[in-house]
Parts: sequence; C-alpha cells; structure tokens
Amino acid sequence: MNSPVASGPAPLYDKPHSVDLAQVMMVFQYFMLVSVSLGLGPRLLRWVESRTADVPGVSELERALPVGTSFPIAIVLPLIALLTIPYAAIVFQLGRGRRWARTFALVFAVANTAIGIIGVSRTYGDITALVIAPIWIAMGLSVLGGLASRTGRQWFRQDGWAPWYARYEMDQLEHRRSGRRSVPAGDEDSAD
Repeated sequence: MNSPVASGPAPLYDKPHSVDLAQVMMVFQYFMLVSVSLGLGPRLLRWVESRTADVPGVSELERALPVGTSFPIAIVLPLIALLTIPYAAIVFQLGRGRRWARTFALVFAVANTAIGIIGVSRTYGDITALVIAPIWIAMGLSVLGGLASRTGRQWFRQDGWAPWYARYEMDQLEHRRSGRRSVPAGDEDSAD
C-alpha cells in the first residue's frame, strides 16, 4: 500500500532565521521606545505644568509633589515596567510559534514605529527625527518582513516546535516498543 503524499511543505524543526530577525528587531524597538519615553517624560511634565498653572487643585498638587529629577523617573519607570511585560511575552512566544504573538507583534511594530518617530520629533526636534526615522522604519519593516516571510508564515501555521516534539515522541515510542537502546538525535551513527 502506498503511503499518502503529504500536502504542503515539510515541517520546520528549527526556528527560521526570519523569526529570529523579528524577535531581535522587537527587542531593539523596545529599547529605542524606552529611550524616547525617557526623553519624552520631562517634556511632558513641563507641558502639563504649563497647562495646569491656573487650575486650583492641580497647581496645589504640583506644588506639594517633589518635582525634580525623581518625579519624572517615578512616572516613567512604572510605564516602562508595564511596557516590558507584553514585550517580553510577545518576543518569547514568537519563538514558540504562537499565532496570537505574531498578530500582536505586527500591531506593535507599526505602532512603535509611529510612536518612535513622533516621540523623537517632539522631544529632540525635526532634524533628529529625520535622521532617526529611517532606523525606526527599517526596524518595523524587518519585523513585518520576518513574520510575513514564507518560513515565518509556515512556522506559525505549524505552531512552532509542535511537529518537532511530536516526531521526538513518536521516535521514543518506537524505540521503547522495539526494545532498542534510545539514541539521542544526531548520534544515530554511534548506535551501530
């Protein structure tokens, strides 16, 4: 009896480099976003203070708070912590082939590029934004391209490592049934 021919490409047993590229670029985007946020924090606080100088309750509250170098950090650090959690989860789950992480990574890549360019423009000026914008765009395109590549799409379609684990489990069951000694992957020559 003939075995059925598998329709579609063979499963990927190693994470494709396009997904590695997307993960690395997401990490770079994160660090650039944090650096823009740190530069944006003091400017945002000065803007809020200038707009609320006439408001009775807010201006009194601003006078009561210890405004100085620790005040912007007290606001920025919790925001960085809140930003770190989804980034870490998305980057880690991209490597595991999770489709939800791919969707969020695509959204984050586009949003981060826009936020980064606008943040650099407002914080450091338009000239600096013109210099930094191509870097943001290249990073965003690298994430999008890595996740949209043929091997990237296949990686997420097959749910990452799942075929490798399934093959490994089937090999282990076969070895137990046949009574042969279990040989680690890659050491098949040493079993003879």
